[in-house]
Amino acid sequence: MLLSVFYILGRERAMVFYGALYVLVLILDGSRLMIPSWNRFAFEHLGSYIRRSEEHKLTGTTTYILGIGLSFYLYSPPTATAAICYLAVGDVAATAIGERYGKTKIGGKSLEGTIAFVVAAFCAGLILSLAGVPLALWILAIGAIVAASAELLPLPLNDNLVIPLVSGGIMELALRTAG
Repeated sequence: MLLSVFYILGRERAMVFYGALYVLVLILDGSRLMIPSWNRFAFEHLGSYIRRSEEHKLTGTTTYILGIGLSFYLYSPPTATAAICYLAVGDVAATAIGERYGKTKIGGKSLEGTIAFVVAAFCAGLILSLAGVPLALWILAIGAIVAASAELLPLPLNDNLVIPLVSGGIMELALRTAG
């Protein structure tokens, strides 16, 4: 949904939309953290959208919106689209497979989840390629591997920001280097 906003509204209006949405979500999420009754209400009525681990910190939604907006601001539309799809598809696959079948640990993650991330992200890249997104398969493969690797980094930043920015940055660098 948020990905399509860029293509529907165009770059300038999409940037305004992402910025406004980010500020709105940041205000709502920040107020949830400062007002205990609002936090309780949020968990009682929106608990399926908020992880228990986010009870006393910002939700991943804020960094997800920021990651999308910054990706489109910093990178070409094809690169940003791939990086955002890697986050949306790969991260979900990694969580689903890693939590259920993950046995081989890599820090706080699993090898099985990481492999699922790479496969799912690359498949998303293939679908983008078939849909006309002009990125070479080797760029898409590098992006998928880098996105999965970025998820493994023990950074204090949320994956929703790190994955699209790191994978998008490496894909842009590869594109410019290949010339």
